[in-house]
Amino acid sequence: MNALLDVINYLFHIVVTLYIYAVIIRMLLGLTRADFYNPFSQFILTITNPILTPLRKFIPSIGKVDSSAIALIFILKFAELAINNLLVGKGAISGSLVIPVIFSLANQLINIYLLAIFILVVISWLAPFLQGQSNPIASVLHSITAPIMDPVRKLIPPVGIFDLSTFVVFLALLALKRFLWHLHYMPI
Repeated sequence: MNALLDVINYLFHIVVTLYIYAVIIRMLLGLTRADFYNPFSQFILTITNPILTPLRKFIPSIGKVDSSAIALIFILKFAELAINNLLVGKGAISGSLVIPVIFSLANQLINIYLLAIFILVVISWLAPFLQGQSNPIASVLHSITAPIMDPVRKLIPPVGIFDLSTFVVFLALLALKRFLWHLHYMPI
């Protein structure tokens, strides 16, 4: 692959990946009933609405699950991998892309949770210095991470000023990420 195609492929990958992250976050906001009037939520809504609103006419939601967001996530990732294959000369579309799409999206979902937990930890460390200032991203991140954090917090309560449940969830997500990597890239 020549240098120009490699740069185009790389930039395309970055743009599509960031947009997929935005759509996944949008889906998580809906699933967790996060505050949609939060500035961070409004940003996510603004960048995802142009594609999701028309798509909802064809793919309605099923209960709390935003089916159109899930479809868009799969379509974008499949298109990204197909275009990557075209650029590197492997052929565009094949059934062999289904498994990489699933593993890649699972990896991206885990990355969102890891980053959200990391940001919440940093915000909690900085809280004494912020003196009563609230962070709009923190409330959204608390909403998004609550489904995986709350069950662990019930099992492992805070020890003094340390919330060990955050560490346990973070390690579990890293272990899951590593396990998925072995499933996907290592022959059985």
